[in-house]
Amino acid sequence: MKVVILTAGRGSRLNLNLPKSIVKVDDRCMLDIQLSQLYSAGIKPEDITIVTGYKNNLFSKYDFEKVNNKSYKNTGQVYSISCASHLAGEKEVVVIYGDVLFEKELILELNNCTYNFIVPSYSNFKNLWINRGDSDFKDLETFSTNNGKLLDIGNEVDNIDLVNGQFMGVLYFNNFYFSNFLEWYSHYKKHFGPEASNVLQTTTFLNYLINNNVDIFSTNYKGYFMELDSYDDLKLIQNTLEI
Repeated sequence: MKVVILTAGRGSRLNLNLPKSIVKVDDRCMLDIQLSQLYSAGIKPEDITIVTGYKNNLFSKYDFEKVNNKSYKNTGQVYSISCASHLAGEKEVVVIYGDVLFEKELILELNNCTYNFIVPSYSNFKNLWINRGDSDFKDLETFSTNNGKLLDIGNEVDNIDLVNGQFMGVLYFNNFYFSNFLEWYSHYKKHFGPEASNVLQTTTFLNYLINNNVDIFSTNYKGYFMELDSYDDLKLIQNTLEI
């Protein structure tokens, strides 16, 4: 399995002049915690690529492949994913946002799946959002599935009972499907042009693929999970970190 970690952006909402993956949680930064779980799951440093951008020099101490998204200020997540196009010929690729934390079991579970394209969901999302201070789920986005197939993601929620999970910032590609993803993005660019495609966010693109009959599946993850999106999230991670 090859791993792509996206860490091109700046954590502006944290009011810190750092990529979120470099933010210290305890005596470790977010990236170091991610790496500890990846290594425990059997991932080797030579299997990891990080897509950098803002202050890319801060990652020089890490001895694995780096790709610099020089256009990070004006591009979205899918563009950053496409920066890892050198992995198009790899059978198994997992893409991970640099601001999320999870246990090694997620990687082990994905490694045992047979689906070609998986977007895992966090099943305990309601408790997470309550702990984050959003008991009304105002900022929660849609994530609906049917028999394991993803039907809708990333839109405004009208009915909380129809939300089946939470997007974790993780994408898994099996059987060379990462090359398909890159090809679909290339077609999107040709159809919608560079202005729209460069700023494309992951969930928007996933919905586009679903609407164009691409089968995307989901698995339920129940272990420790946190995402760093605000200073309150940072405090919550510091108080609850289990990995």
